[in-house]
Amino acid sequence: MARALVADCRPPLVREASAEGTASLLGLGVVLTLIATVVAGPLLVRPLIRVLGGAFPALFGSIGRMSQRNALRNPRRTGATAAALMVGLALVGGMSVASTSMTRSFDHQIDRTLGADYIVQNRNFLPFPQEITDTVHRTPGAGTVVRQRLAAIAIQLPDGKRVTTVVSGYDGQLDSVAHIKYAAGHTATALAAGHLAMDVDFARKHGVRTGSALPAEFQGGRRGELTVAALTDQDQAEGFGLQGGLFVGMGTLEKYVPGTEDVALFVNAAPGTSADQLRSRLEKRLAPYPNVQVRDQADYKKLVHDQIAVLLYLVYALLGLAIVIAVLGVVNTLALSVVERTREIGLLRAIGLARRQLRRMIRLESVVIAVFGAVLGLGLGLVWGVCTQRVLALQGMTALAIPWSTIVAVVIGSAVVGIVAALLPALRASRMNVLAAIAHE
Repeated sequence: MARALVADCRPPLVREASAEGTASLLGLGVVLTLIATVVAGPLLVRPLIRVLGGAFPALFGSIGRMSQRNALRNPRRTGATAAALMVGLALVGGMSVASTSMTRSFDHQIDRTLGADYIVQNRNFLPFPQEITDTVHRTPGAGTVVRQRLAAIAIQLPDGKRVTTVVSGYDGQLDSVAHIKYAAGHTATALAAGHLAMDVDFARKHGVRTGSALPAEFQGGRRGELTVAALTDQDQAEGFGLQGGLFVGMGTLEKYVPGTEDVALFVNAAPGTSADQLRSRLEKRLAPYPNVQVRDQADYKKLVHDQIAVLLYLVYALLGLAIVIAVLGVVNTLALSVVERTREIGLLRAIGLARRQLRRMIRLESVVIAVFGAVLGLGLGLVWGVCTQRVLALQGMTALAIPWSTIVAVVIGSAVVGIVAALLPALRASRMNVLAAIAHE
């Protein structure tokens, strides 16, 4: 609902004990599956590398076949080498799925619920003085203006629980700026004096029905009894809003919490005024108030995307660190492999293997190891991401989105990492003295 968008556009906090328990189980599952994958990595080397390097013989002939077999020589070492890259990419894959799903869910919620042309509110979502509201009302071309106010409330539920949350107050023209789906009742009954609207799932959980009279205590200590007159069925009402999805009419809120300031104004253009014209006029009139912003649906989506992107930047920083560690691991493994195969390399050179072919063989071996780590990591990350999305679905974010472009880019990037990591070991191997290498013990 619209109340969810203006109350807080940031990712919601876990609100119920059941959600907290599920999140704890998810964390335990992530740790256990990570350990299991690292332990089982060497067992997966042979089947996966045969598949990943299956095209090498056709593309590169005998050089491709030898590179594939070299990667299969020591499955334990190959699995350990790929583990560092696997862990980093698992984190990236999991967080990418979770963040993309969150973004998609917020977008769907905004499209489904917000019906106003514009929303006027503070940059930091704090209340603003009455003069802002008066300025918006006086703006030429401003048609319907619906105020939103928030207040803390504690309600006594039929099941004996006392819940402290936040209730929203709206003007009577709410239907003109928001698309609300009701399981019972309608906006007129919800906003009537002494009435209350509630999310249907929250109501069902606590034994609340339409007509239930709930004792309530508002901030400031005023007490009263509110009648549940409407039940909303927004699918994501609680997850994107506040616990219970409570809202009342502005008259009810002013009765119990007088003097509360507006936190948002939902504004529609008047007949004969285009939305672009209204925005230009609102921004001009509100220019003396730099903290007050005029937003439409696209602005809200960008706001949410930018907030989630901050989390992704942290993940990408971890990815960068993982890549550095992975490169060092692959370089170390290939360097050891070159030392161990010194005599073999000398014999290959003696029977006609060119330096260029030798460097290509080592690069292909490095690429298949890196891609092996990427496939394991992304597979594990996808599992983590889908499981995380199912936990988030308990809080209303039901859309699942897989960032396939990111996954493809990561696999390609892993191949590039493999090529870079092989540069020094391949160069060293190609510069070996053939006779000295053959005589090496």
